Amino acid sequence: MKLGDILFGAISIAIGIWAGQSLGNTPGAIMGAIVGFGNGAVVAYLKLRFSIAIPVLSGTVAGGLLGRSIVRAICFPGTCNSAEVAAALLTGVGSLIGVGLVTALVVKSFDEYRQANPPMGNAD
Repeated sequence: MKLGDILFGAISIAIGIWAGQSLGNTPGAIMGAIVGFGNGAVVAYLKLRFSIAIPVLSGTVAGGLLGRSIVRAICFPGTCNSAEVAAALLTGVGSLIGVGLVTALVVKSFDEYRQANPPMGNAD
């Protein structure tokens, strides 16, 4: 395991704790830390590029926070805690799939472009 993998794992856990804390206090922070650790472990195990993992992670967190905020705006304070968590999970998973798919397709198209058009040598 490389130092970059450890750093990304620590960043994933920190982002998970922050997002979980904002969603559900201490239980949310614990759940966020577990999800963040899982994300870091999967990235390290599959040897994914950080250029793919960071936008997907941030998009997932943003989607979860957005879903929670929408439900929180609709409900009276303190009445829809379970609905807030369910909306956060649903929109988080949806944004994980959406952002992950778009990011993977963009990176794949860049790789195909580089294969089809190798850099030109120095003309001099």
